[in-house]
Amino acid sequence: MRWLKRLGVGLLVVVLVLAALWTWSRLRGPTPEQRAALALMEASNTFEGRNAFDAIWVLPYDVPEAEITAVADADMQALTEALRAPDGPLVFTSAAKRYPDLTPVNGAVAPCGFGGADCLARVSAAFDDYAALVQANARLIERVEALSAYDHHATRQPADHRAPLPAFTLLGWPITAYAVQFVSGEQVPAVEATCRDLAAWRRVGTHSDTLIMRMLSVSLVTDGYGALLARMLAVMPRDTPLPSSCEAALAPPSAVDASICPAMRGEFAWSMGVSDTLPEMQKHNAWRWLVLDRDGFRALMAEQMVPPCLDQGAALAADQQLSAMSVMPPAWRRLECVANISGCILGDIARPAYAGYAWRAQDQNARLQLLATLAWLRDQPDDGTLAERLARSPAALRSPARDITVTADGQSLEIAQYDTRRGETWSLPLPAYLVESTTDPN
Repeated sequence: MRWLKRLGVGLLVVVLVLAALWTWSRLRGPTPEQRAALALMEASNTFEGRNAFDAIWVLPYDVPEAEITAVADADMQALTEALRAPDGPLVFTSAAKRYPDLTPVNGAVAPCGFGGADCLARVSAAFDDYAALVQANARLIERVEALSAYDHHATRQPADHRAPLPAFTLLGWPITAYAVQFVSGEQVPAVEATCRDLAAWRRVGTHSDTLIMRMLSVSLVTDGYGALLARMLAVMPRDTPLPSSCEAALAPPSAVDASICPAMRGEFAWSMGVSDTLPEMQKHNAWRWLVLDRDGFRALMAEQMVPPCLDQGAALAADQQLSAMSVMPPAWRRLECVANISGCILGDIARPAYAGYAWRAQDQNARLQLLATLAWLRDQPDDGTLAERLARSPAALRSPARDITVTADGQSLEIAQYDTRRGETWSLPLPAYLVESTTDPN
């Protein structure tokens, strides 16, 4: 009986301690750092100019420009209403019943997609097939090209994981069209169009409030139009002036170009909206109340996602590799998690998903510097070695943290990447007139 009494007292003490910790955890609320993070993440994005969302939303259908906004308005209202029902049918767009379908027509060859590195070679090897493919999808390509007139991308979709994505896969079609145009002999017009779209996606991507559009723009700008432009420059005569559209495309990137803060703010708003639809967030029984603090979860997620929105101007200007995400101790070591263990677990699951996005934006800047350096070299006299000329390149085209170097085989320029999941380096081929002999004189 004595041991049972001691056990009972021990259990009572444990319960009282846990109750005290839970009460302290719940009453404590978000930390000052979390409140500051929440204020940053809830701040509104301010974009100027034309929003590309509506035009991308209706892209699979030939909607007249004057009717695009009305169609998108109706679709967003219908989608919002459908999502209110647990099993309601999700209509992609009402345009499907009213306008011609621009779904890509297949051909004997596949389009280059977002990959510009091998597009000229593929088109040259099967020109007639690619020319026919581009002709069969000419109207779709025109619609995608028209997106170059927009300034930003601000989503209008409800924050719900069931909402369908716009037809982002169609955005790379002009890459194939410009490769066909270049191979056909219209080199300057093809370069002009490539530079125009490259500059447009630099602009739209930087001013986007979704991570998916931000990362797609990085791919379009560098692996798509940037890689294609480099191959065009390698073929085009050195004394052919570049079109005026290339000034904006090859302009030195700024620290703002490397920031993903607007996209992370949008991702935070979307994540919070999606979390509200989860069963774990909707149940309000006593047990759920004990292990989940909705306000605490919101503050916790803001703290995890805020690093790209902190004052990182100096670090971005110096091209210092940013912290991918907030570093936090395990949930069992955090007082806030005593009354919010479910929120902490959900947050810890989501946190690794955001690693690397900031690095990819930094890599875009480095890649743009490499591309602009390639264009700069074609206008420079051939005095000194290529390495010496690289050392004389404008400061705006050089990263303080990583150098542009010549590859070991002497055929390309390369620069190190922070997001190494896509390769340790990124490279572009040198035109023949810039390739130095690697033959050993001995």
